[in-house]
Amino acid sequence: MFTENQSRQLYVVTDNAADAAAIKESPAAGKIALGETSDGKELFFVHRGYTDDGLQRSDLVNKCNIMSISATAAADMAHKKSKYEITLDANVSANPIVGQAYILNIIIKNYIANGDDSIKVKFGATKAMSTDKSALFKNLALNLAKNFSREPVPVIKITLKGGDGTEITNKTKLSDLSETTATGIIIEEVEQPWRLGAAKQEFVNLDIQPSTVFDGNTDQVWGVVTDVTSTNNAVIPNSKKIADMEYFYHKNRGDIYGNMCWPLNIDTKYLVNSDLAAGYSTIDIHYYYEGNSHNVGHSEKTITLVGEHAKMTALLTKITTKLNGYNVTVNKSASWG
Repeated sequence: MFTENQSRQLYVVTDNAADAAAIKESPAAGKIALGETSDGKELFFVHRGYTDDGLQRSDLVNKCNIMSISATAAADMAHKKSKYEITLDANVSANPIVGQAYILNIIIKNYIANGDDSIKVKFGATKAMSTDKSALFKNLALNLAKNFSREPVPVIKITLKGGDGTEITNKTKLSDLSETTATGIIIEEVEQPWRLGAAKQEFVNLDIQPSTVFDGNTDQVWGVVTDVTSTNNAVIPNSKKIADMEYFYHKNRGDIYGNMCWPLNIDTKYLVNSDLAAGYSTIDIHYYYEGNSHNVGHSEKTITLVGEHAKMTALLTKITTKLNGYNVTVNKSASWG
């Protein structure tokens, strides 16, 4: 879901140009140039879109009316895939208790809808036939993979702690794991399907709960679940989310119907590459328009610029140079640099 305060115009930046004349000479879509009025009081952008001539000029932004500028690096908007390690709780038993059923419950929250009551529970189960820890986790992982194979879309990736990272699937056999000494199970979320303007980018909300075993005296939870998401190098970039933003905010530029009345809709060409691995950094310029006489109310607007980080860094430098001497706050995210 995206929000707007009266109006937000989004421009996709593929390259920076020295001035508007340089954009007119180049047919490349996505080029942008920063300009200012002859009196130096107002900023504007000239941008080349996908139309025949493709030239667009942004709103005039009075330098005195800029309320804030936010610069957010793509790295700070990337989503780390949630990842968990499940091992035996040594306080219960360092090795499997023979004859006990070891069950691992995977609870998927917000499965169909965003409400907390929309959940799905899947599980893997195996019986400890010996005190061999590795055998227990192999059999448990194989059973879990078979149960999840019925899902229409993959939700989790299952691997063995102590293994080589090979994914356990419903086609994996116990004999395939003979060279692995498993010390636990690793569960990692899988990127979900996405469709521009129709199915937004969603992430898997997991809650992992081992069951209880009888240790001879009481029933106790057999496993320890360790959240290792923060150290996970596998990330989902914000490219698809930025593509949805471009689709949504084009409605402020006349594309108010989107895909309505398909296939008799009007197709709009977009500039965002939804598969860009590095993701998109963004610059938000929040400002207001103020008229004369009785028209003194502040009409707040936002210009959002998105592009690869190096190009956005160069563009932000141009913007802040033009604003030298004006009291404008520039808020940079942690990874902006």
